[in-house]
Amino acid sequence: MLQVGRGLVVGCVRGVGGRLPLPSATLPSQGVGVLVAGLRWTPHSWRTPESQESQAESLDVPHLLNKATVDGNLDSAYQGLHTLSQWVSTNKIDFQKDVKDEKQFGKLITLIDRGSIRSPPSSLLAALKSLTNMGVSSDSHVVQSIENQLLWNIRKVSFPILLSILLYHIKHQNSDMEKKVLREAVEAVQRRWVEVTKASEMEVLYLHQELFSAEFMGHVDDRTTELAAEMNYEELAKVFCALGSVRRRATPVIRSLAFHMARQGEPLPPKMLSNILFAAQALTFPDPVLLEKVAADLAPQIPQIDKPILIGGILFCAGQLRWRCPVLLEALAEWVEKNASACPSQTLAALMLTLATVSYIPNDIDSLFRVVLPRLSQESLSRTSVWLDVVWALVVLGKADAQHVASVLNPTFVAAVMASEAQHRPGVRLKLLNVDAAAGLLIPGYSGPRMETEELGAAAMPVRGREELRLSRHVLGTLHNLVPPPRFLLQNLPAPMGVHVDGELLTDRQGRPLPIQDHGGALTGKGPVSPPPEGAVRLGLLVWGFRDYTNGTQELVGSARLAVRLLEAQGCRALQVPYFEYSIKAKTLKNAKYLEAKIKEVVSTVS
Repeated sequence: MLQVGRGLVVGCVRGVGGRLPLPSATLPSQGVGVLVAGLRWTPHSWRTPESQESQAESLDVPHLLNKATVDGNLDSAYQGLHTLSQWVSTNKIDFQKDVKDEKQFGKLITLIDRGSIRSPPSSLLAALKSLTNMGVSSDSHVVQSIENQLLWNIRKVSFPILLSILLYHIKHQNSDMEKKVLREAVEAVQRRWVEVTKASEMEVLYLHQELFSAEFMGHVDDRTTELAAEMNYEELAKVFCALGSVRRRATPVIRSLAFHMARQGEPLPPKMLSNILFAAQALTFPDPVLLEKVAADLAPQIPQIDKPILIGGILFCAGQLRWRCPVLLEALAEWVEKNASACPSQTLAALMLTLATVSYIPNDIDSLFRVVLPRLSQESLSRTSVWLDVVWALVVLGKADAQHVASVLNPTFVAAVMASEAQHRPGVRLKLLNVDAAAGLLIPGYSGPRMETEELGAAAMPVRGREELRLSRHVLGTLHNLVPPPRFLLQNLPAPMGVHVDGELLTDRQGRPLPIQDHGGALTGKGPVSPPPEGAVRLGLLVWGFRDYTNGTQELVGSARLAVRLLEAQGCRALQVPYFEYSIKAKTLKNAKYLEAKIKEVVSTVS
């Protein structure tokens, strides 16, 4: 009971094991127990800010050391050591100058050293952390004594304390004893995998999975799956994010976590939801049910977010996931429009690129761009390639003008971006080719610089996955029954526009094939050798795989939509074959009839 002025203040603070180290910072106004506004806690007493007591008096190291050692009580010694550590951490005192040479400090260390054999592991670990924090060498006798006692107790401590010992020693491997304690802690944890019962324990183990055997991590996966139903939303999210941070794609585990997260009620705060999105994209796990839950929780909270960097992170994840969620994208676009002046250029660029990636046009895009575009320039962005991303996004969204395009087709810019992005050169080249093609086909009256002929000749092909290549080859194989190559069908076309075209063919107005050998080349950048017959229709085959669509929809991604626009601007009709309409497992006759009907459908739209 403490007397302050004329009244009495009763303070009750409960800590782990019944003790709480004495804090040296100002206590928050809404802490545990009854606190009095304007008072600051010191190791000796309550005092008011108006007190004339000097800092030297309130941080009286000799007095503290005397109190910690006067009666030889180990609890007092540990408490005094912890308080010293706090003062050193907050730069209130200097260990070398104010503590190390104090006679009583040597007495304190001796007391702790001799008492380590009868101290509980939790006190030993706390003392070890305090000593390390103050800069006491890991080779000192007191540290070695504590380490030795921890080593002897590793097989007897509770599982949470064992994990605490493990976490400390992961970061401190300066002596042979510390390395030995870590090895023993890892072995002890692996033997006691059945004691993994808490989400926080699973999180720790996943974040340090490289220390453990594959068999042990399999046991952790099993425990996580079993206990997921007992976790709350925040615990589920933290474990899911831990998996994402180490990119551990344990499919049954992440499916179980996603399933239980999607069933939760109260929403998480935006930061945690953003972390879930980051983990989902890191794990390549765009689960539609989980994303729907995140969108439902996040969209209503977007207006309350006050950090542009958080908005930028959400936009980045949405783009990486190819997640076309109109409700969320509208909320994000509206937030950026209202707060554009507070947004760094990277956040504005993230909005442009994400909208282009998922091919989404906000309801009031003209108003949005009037606010955003004046704040985006090549000079405002940290990397040259980001400006290329912005201009490419504007091309995809149909908002690029001649000035934008000319800025990235300038030979100086092309050389700079290719040199600076050597590791990502194929992607950079494809975007440059897209912009160059748009300059000639989609921007009326463009007279600025264009890509050089030799650069076009070295055009890179868009990267396609194994399943996309398999589907394309199967479609072409079936198409041979209707339009046999090379007389009626051209294959393996170069990509001077940065667009992969699976094949080129000619038909009449009824969809019947016409020879193309002497009339092909419109899509190669070289132009046809001779004009096709009057009334002929030129078709460009585009086989769309799973990754050519936004997740969970039948909406093409921005790069695919741009490919269609570029083909049609060259007078070539897009013959589009989606993966969800064409089945590799179907009989050849059925697939051939499908392609024949598809050709006639496209030709019938020609005016």
